[in-house]
Amino acid sequence: MSYFKVIATVEKVSEPKSCDPDAPSHVVLPCRMYKEGDRIVIEDNQINMSETTGALCLSLTASMIPVLKAMQRSVKPIKKNGKEKHDSTQAVAWFTCPDAERPVIFKIRRESKEIPGWVVAEELALSNPGQRIHLHTPNPTDEKRGDHDNIWDQVMK
Repeated sequence: MSYFKVIATVEKVSEPKSCDPDAPSHVVLPCRMYKEGDRIVIEDNQINMSETTGALCLSLTASMIPVLKAMQRSVKPIKKNGKEKHDSTQAVAWFTCPDAERPVIFKIRRESKEIPGWVVAEELALSNPGQRIHLHTPNPTDEKRGDHDNIWDQVMK
């Protein structure tokens, strides 16, 4: 089984443009949450905050989840006329945020990973019943939240 880290990078922040050719745009500025080059990194079913830059727009995140989940999975190539055909979404997908008048365009790609942390955590949990296992990529807010039992460093060794 293959595991993937998914990276959504802002390729373009569009200028406002009305959807109605007979009316002005409802907004006057482009999206102020993102700039070109900002990234959202998904790893082990969570947002990797240490590698994510820019903001997290709830409308964008909610609409992007199906694409991100699909990109995390390995899709077996299909055979057609005796040759393997790969799904183009296996490597790269393009996504536009749901703002109709000033969309932000993302290029989503994935990188292969070895074994993701949740697999290691599951093995640890099964071998240590009753022990609290807290595993995620390091997050800058861990210390503020009091998460001192993160086993990420131990697992990555």
